[in-house]
Amino acid sequence: MKTRGSAVLWVLWLTITVAHADALQPESQVRFEGDIAADQDISAIEQMGEWLIIGADEGVGSDDTKNVIQILSPLGQDRYAVSETIELFEGDDEESKEMDIEGLAVDDHTVYVTGSHSAKRVRVDPDKKLSRNRKQFRASKIAEERNRAWIYRLVLDNEAQPKDKELISLRKRLHEHPVLKPFSAIPSKENGIDIEGLAVADGWLYLGFRGPVLRDNYVPVLKVDFDDPENHELLYVELGGYGIRAMASVRDGFLIVAGPVGDGPGGYPVYYWDGHDVIPGRERDAPIGQVIKLADLPAPAEGKAEGISVLQETGTHYECIVVYDGVTKGSAQRLPIPKL
Repeated sequence: MKTRGSAVLWVLWLTITVAHADALQPESQVRFEGDIAADQDISAIEQMGEWLIIGADEGVGSDDTKNVIQILSPLGQDRYAVSETIELFEGDDEESKEMDIEGLAVDDHTVYVTGSHSAKRVRVDPDKKLSRNRKQFRASKIAEERNRAWIYRLVLDNEAQPKDKELISLRKRLHEHPVLKPFSAIPSKENGIDIEGLAVADGWLYLGFRGPVLRDNYVPVLKVDFDDPENHELLYVELGGYGIRAMASVRDGFLIVAGPVGDGPGGYPVYYWDGHDVIPGRERDAPIGQVIKLADLPAPAEGKAEGISVLQETGTHYECIVVYDGVTKGSAQRLPIPKL
């Protein structure tokens, strides 16, 4: 037991550096104006040139079946307004109404959008009968929600109009994956598969998992080639028991917003990750990955940090916009996140 404990401490010391900093204070609030779709459910944000792109994890329209992203144009200092609404697809009751958009990434004029790829369990409703509520915990009540398992790639022109749209699904690969297979039928929020982070670097997509969080707190990140999804690699980070709630690319790695796997309370720390796997081993021929805690996000009451975009990177900090699910128009904040 002493040997194992020493090994775990060695891994934590080697892979994580913790900054004992107070929670950040917002530099300013960012205002989103116009008809924001599902404005209390903003779950992803990214920058493309002067525009911001946002997505929500709920469908919109009269029957909540339209799945959209929105382009926001700048109006002035920390003010943006909806200029375009781009519909990805329309869901249905059979395959699920919503895509459950959880991540956005931008590479030049190419936009990637991912759904959570998660299964779903209907919540307990105190206004319903006890017998109905107890039945919700049966295995037969887990919904597969196939429309959540899409990744879109859109190419936008100079007017933010889509001129090309492609999509892939990782559903089959996740269901057959030697590590992730056992979690593919478990609902999100219960340590089942739940993709919430998305970033792009050097032509690769990096998909960060809110769940599962594995033994010794390792969290999967799937590195995948959109054009050849069979070409993929599972990497791991360690976030102190939290899962990944959002990701963004920076010059030499990624920012990761971490948070609880379930719906319970918890903080939302931001980490820097250098992009390398953190699993140790004697025969390892590459440096072990580095994960550094930078700060804690100042989440508003009822808000859950779910989207981050890096507006600018300097030698001392990352200038970011963070959005929060569960509050009106994402309660967007401009935050200077310090480098260490």
